[in-house]
Amino acid sequence: MSRFSFPYATKVPDDLHSARRELDDVDTLTTLERCFKIIHEPVADLLKTVTLPSNSVPGSASSLRVLVTSYLARFLKRSVFDTIKKRQTKLDHNLFDVIWPAMKKVTKERKIDEDLNAGVVIPDYDVFVVFQEFLVPLIQDMHCMEVQPNFDPHPPMQYFPRYVMAETQNETHESNGNVLRENPNEIQLNLDTSGRFITGAVVECCRNLDAFEFPLNLSIAQLERAERILTSKILSMLFANAIGEEELGTYYTMNEILESQSEIRTILATSGLLIPMLDHSDPYQTAESIALNGRYWPYGRGVYVSHNQDLVAWINAQEHLRVMCCTSSKNPADIGIAYSKIGRAMNFLEDKIQFKHSYFLGYLTSRPSYLGTGLKITLTLELPHLNKEKENLRHLSQVRGLYLLTSSDNQQSVRMSNTRSLSQCEWQIFQDYTGAITNIVALEKDLLMSNSMHIAATLLKIFRKKKNSLVEAAAIH
Repeated sequence: MSRFSFPYATKVPDDLHSARRELDDVDTLTTLERCFKIIHEPVADLLKTVTLPSNSVPGSASSLRVLVTSYLARFLKRSVFDTIKKRQTKLDHNLFDVIWPAMKKVTKERKIDEDLNAGVVIPDYDVFVVFQEFLVPLIQDMHCMEVQPNFDPHPPMQYFPRYVMAETQNETHESNGNVLRENPNEIQLNLDTSGRFITGAVVECCRNLDAFEFPLNLSIAQLERAERILTSKILSMLFANAIGEEELGTYYTMNEILESQSEIRTILATSGLLIPMLDHSDPYQTAESIALNGRYWPYGRGVYVSHNQDLVAWINAQEHLRVMCCTSSKNPADIGIAYSKIGRAMNFLEDKIQFKHSYFLGYLTSRPSYLGTGLKITLTLELPHLNKEKENLRHLSQVRGLYLLTSSDNQQSVRMSNTRSLSQCEWQIFQDYTGAITNIVALEKDLLMSNSMHIAATLLKIFRKKKNSLVEAAAIH
């Protein structure tokens, strides 16, 4: 188990994680200086090149999320930049390898992964140590934590509560206290039985193997070994039974997924279980694909699809393992079922496989917003009334620990994810998230009811005016 300590000394302690030499490449250092200038470019100048929503306030949370460079500027001050700009990890990754996503041009097709991670990616485990002055406050802010020198120890994994409060009372009207749950690995919770407001849900949990670096750094032989370790446990009836299925699923290589006429790719895309993928053969995407996936993409990658086709396990796709589960089209808000299936899958795999773990940062991931539990819950909602005032909706989401992503194609549809996955257990994250979503849906219902009452009152006034005019006309005749 990895145990990275916080806070760190000004220099990398004992030089255990760095390349033991400073970056001296003139071109790279010049590029970093240019990146720093872009990050600290005044918002007024950035607004000339980036189109924001009409109701967006410069410097607000929404504009900072669109202009990720402005967000990073809060943490990459000149003093911090000068301290870390010449550092390299043992694998020769420098600061540019961390912040390059923020340098990309803003596009209309914004992926929720990109937004959640604020333009930062972690190319190897040593980055957390080597660039700690920059990453510690950034990670804490990203996870809605108070920025401080120390992290609290990350709690043990816990997807399900073992006990529930007893509903029965004794003769003296005193509670019997906590009792064991009848179904300890099953949570029943539907956030929208009407199906009117929530149209879909996806729960994801990611992990990385303790004995391997992130996939982008692996050789062909290492990718093969990592793939075998994971598929040997997932492609088994024991795993199928653990997630509540009676038949074995199917494993597809990444080449099969990338085929232009891939039927399974269409199925996964429809259910929301297809991860964003770059085309390694496209010259415009090659550099970004190599930076994210390494030079051997799509070799040694694939996806396990469960027999029910509602749970998948992506292998060596940025993380070693990304397990995702969606709700059914009949009950899109039945988040308890999807969460429970993920919980059972992770409990099973945790007993079989050694994953990379830190005492303070929990499970280590290449995407910093997934640190800790690796858990991300995303719901798609239809909120026509709340969505009329996007800044208000964004504020309502933020104060409830939700990250909001709007769609340019569907003005009424939004996606909401939990912003925090660090320093809390899975069950606490699930409770906080579902409570916040319940509150948002209740606000939409209130607006809908108020609007309906207003329409009814308006129609009544029109009817009365029409009735009075008819009476007056009859009186004249």
